[in-house]
Amino acid sequence: MDINEFPILEFDESRVAIIEATNFIKPKEEFEYCVITFFRDVIEKMKTEGKLKEVASLHCETVDLPIYETYYQGKKVHITLGYLGAAGSAGFLEELIAYGFQKFIVCGGAGVLQKDIAVGHVIVPVSAVRDEGVSYHYIKPSREVECNLEVLKFIEDDFNIHNIRYIKAKTWTTDSFYRETKEKVELRKAEGCITVEMEAAAFMAVSQFRNVKLGVILYGGDDLSGVEWDSRSWNSRSEIRENLVQISMRICSSL
Repeated sequence: MDINEFPILEFDESRVAIIEATNFIKPKEEFEYCVITFFRDVIEKMKTEGKLKEVASLHCETVDLPIYETYYQGKKVHITLGYLGAAGSAGFLEELIAYGFQKFIVCGGAGVLQKDIAVGHVIVPVSAVRDEGVSYHYIKPSREVECNLEVLKFIEDDFNIHNIRYIKAKTWTTDSFYRETKEKVELRKAEGCITVEMEAAAFMAVSQFRNVKLGVILYGGDDLSGVEWDSRSWNSRSEIRENLVQISMRICSSL
């Protein structure tokens, strides 16, 4: 392949890599629907309530993340914690797909780039600005990666049926939350981003490459729109987080 001035742009279209998750993970029966959430508190509460059964685990050198079996209105769904950051998220998504999962809903929080977006307001990303590294190894270089349109419509239809107010917009995925400068924020706002997070572009790119269904649902968290960062106590909104996991399970189990 041709050498590029910037290695990140040296996209290889080969479908086979030297290491594949399927080399060491075998599919399991009834592994089809999977919710990936970044809300550890919700997982812990569901465990305490006896609603989760551990059936497998995702491993790396620093952390093991259990895969749990649960039910939503009688239908089996699996749920696991997300790995913080694009690279870990992509790797664990590959392994979940190797286990046999084909339908995913990811739910988490995101920083907001508009002050009028309240804490807890539901946001559905239609695309993600690719300011991370993983997506460039899965799909050709471009400024953005789009969400699966079929899943996006399914999420919107569900929200409309259940009268859930939401914002549909673009998100900014970046590897480095300590380098979200004022200038970068203004640039992303100018191109239509209303949230910032660390995983959406990777999730969208991997799911596109592996041809699985995946959608992302976020809620408005900390505020990066002003001169100073405002945490807005976004990660202590337990009811919002629990509701979003339940909504994600409902949508995922019906995909």
